[in-house]
Amino acid sequence: MITQPYKPLILAIDAGGTAVKVVLFDTDGHIVNHCNANVMTEHYPDGRVERDGEAFWQETLTAMREVLKGGVAQHVVSVGCTGFGNGIFLVDEAGQPTRPGIVSVDHRAQPIADRLLSNGQHRVLSAANGHRPWGGQTLIQLAGLAEDEPEVMIKTRWGLACKDFIRFCLTQNAMTDPTDASGGGLMNLDRQDYSHEALTLLGHERLVDKLPPIVNSSAIGGRISACIARETGLPEGTPVAGSMMDVASCALGAGVISPDRMVFIAGTWAINAVEVPQPVTDNYPLLNMLYRDSAARLVAEGSPSSAANLGWYLKNALGDRLSVTDALALAETCPIASKRCYFMPYIHGPQPYQGSFMRMGASDNEASMIRAICEGVAFEHLRHAESLIVHTGGHWPEAIRLTGGAARSPFWAQIFADTCNRPVEVVDVAEVGALGAAICAAVAGGVYRTLEDAVAAMSRITRRHEPIAENVAVLQQRYREFTRLDQGIKALLEAEAID
Repeated sequence: MITQPYKPLILAIDAGGTAVKVVLFDTDGHIVNHCNANVMTEHYPDGRVERDGEAFWQETLTAMREVLKGGVAQHVVSVGCTGFGNGIFLVDEAGQPTRPGIVSVDHRAQPIADRLLSNGQHRVLSAANGHRPWGGQTLIQLAGLAEDEPEVMIKTRWGLACKDFIRFCLTQNAMTDPTDASGGGLMNLDRQDYSHEALTLLGHERLVDKLPPIVNSSAIGGRISACIARETGLPEGTPVAGSMMDVASCALGAGVISPDRMVFIAGTWAINAVEVPQPVTDNYPLLNMLYRDSAARLVAEGSPSSAANLGWYLKNALGDRLSVTDALALAETCPIASKRCYFMPYIHGPQPYQGSFMRMGASDNEASMIRAICEGVAFEHLRHAESLIVHTGGHWPEAIRLTGGAARSPFWAQIFADTCNRPVEVVDVAEVGALGAAICAAVAGGVYRTLEDAVAAMSRITRRHEPIAENVAVLQQRYREFTRLDQGIKALLEAEAID
């Protein structure tokens, strides 16, 4: 419930791969009001994953109106947007979509990445943009669209990241920020500008003309247009921040502004991110971003293998008979030392590496299977963390900041702490990505001087889970077996593909 008198307010829009959240914050980082938009994402059998841009925007606008009811819009001093990284929204000069938006879990362009990996050109590409290529990457998706849909590209003026599409709708201004531009594989990180070399290697150097100008995350990336002011009640000219890709926004909202904390984002994707002390020149990660207005570099590893696996199981295996809360309470009744199955958390992964329960026995039941899902998700996050510390000189951060759906459960957070043998800290707001967008907007709106000042004022820890030694021993053994099983099934599938 909104209370009066009003303090200055900040509006944040967080457009994820499965949901869009519109959140109103005060300048201390507390949630004042929020609303989820009902957004449809189409998953096709051939691996395409798309979102109708116009319907996406209209549903987001409806949620904005709901959040801004009661006269609060006039107290909003700035707006921030975040959204899933990679993927792409193509629009014409007026901002009208020229085709449906592509979501980052879309696999249609994977053959281009595979071709680069097989012929060795990935090494040249990685040196140019600091990333390893993968099918959902903005750079690779753009190249695929230029090859497969040239008529669409002719009509397209701008290729925008998800959050940048929303900002264009708000401001009629085409902009991006360093996290989306670099995290999409589009930038030369040393020069901090677009990588003509990467585009030339792919044979599409002219695509640089489709890429928007880059502004800092805490800078003004546009202002609320007269049309949107009439639609929402927001004051015309309200600044809209450059903001950040959702991975970076979650890190910022979780207070990860130094190498002593690593963020785990446990949502649709399992994504871990940490600041690194020096540029990456080998073992290129999934994401390698200019962060905190290019003052730092944030590297991330991830895969579509996180908390959404539990949602799939509850809906498709249990028919929504249990809520998430009830399911986790049931899992907690399964003793940690009990014999139980393993779960490979790849329900949303690309073929052939998809989800499965393994080593199930007569003693397994719903409780043990749900616990196995929770553990499998934590194991995959640990694997990504082990890949990341290669870039930190082998040094683990002092603690993990856990965000996403798993963070809301003390039971699941404890599994993460015991799996990683590190303290796990949870931020005191549920919408951490939106908080990161609000932090950027607070600086763009002049409420705070720097991103670091805004983090200090707006981000707080509400829980800390210390690892329990006897649990650590059990889960470390299970992690070793999980890894052995996973490597075995992948080797089998690869052998079948060769045959």
